[in-house]
Amino acid sequence: MRSLHLDPALTDCVMVSHCHPDHYGDAEMLIEGMTKGGHRHSGKLVAPRSVLEGGGKFSQAISTYHQTLPQEVIRVAPGDRFQAAGMMVEATPAVHSDPDAVGFRFDTQAGTVSYVGDSEIDDRLFHAHEGARVLIINLTCTTRTRIPMHMYTETAADLISGIGPEAAVLTHFGVGVFEDGVDEQVRYIEKRTGVRTIAAEDLMTIEMGREIVPWPARSASGR
Repeated sequence: MRSLHLDPALTDCVMVSHCHPDHYGDAEMLIEGMTKGGHRHSGKLVAPRSVLEGGGKFSQAISTYHQTLPQEVIRVAPGDRFQAAGMMVEATPAVHSDPDAVGFRFDTQAGTVSYVGDSEIDDRLFHAHEGARVLIINLTCTTRTRIPMHMYTETAADLISGIGPEAAVLTHFGVGVFEDGVDEQVRYIEKRTGVRTIAAEDLMTIEMGREIVPWPARSASGR
């Protein structure tokens, strides 16, 4: 955030998709920033039951103390809708090892941006993300290195083809994606789907106007 000149104190909402540490690890720090260390009750925390309460094999991921800091805490399940930063956001289904996991669909003035989250492919995903201009997919593995309950290159292509966004953004790469080549996965998906496919980079910004324009990673100086 510092490299992108984003002030954590101006955060409107912290959203957590599921109860795995690579997805909730910085949430409490962002809550501290959003609420100026708890000196003001502002902003929203949005997360599924597992993150807020724990349950089954999962322990509560965000402390009770940190849940008292935001102005509002919203527990979501697939299909729930809420307002955040002037946008309507919907929690979408996910099929993952955390049964409470969700994705998020953002209805912006420039169109819909959908974040699938960690999930294997499922018929419900096609409906939940229908009409998205930009579809963000966590490509954790390739077809060769597939992991249960995660998206791999072939299923990511199936989902992108079925939804037909203007652009697909691949992120959350696992070791297998780097071993088999990020660019190779992009080329495969673009060839199979006909959809412009973008491999996310650290500090990348994507502008969504009449056209969808990714800006390359910027240096820490902001140049």
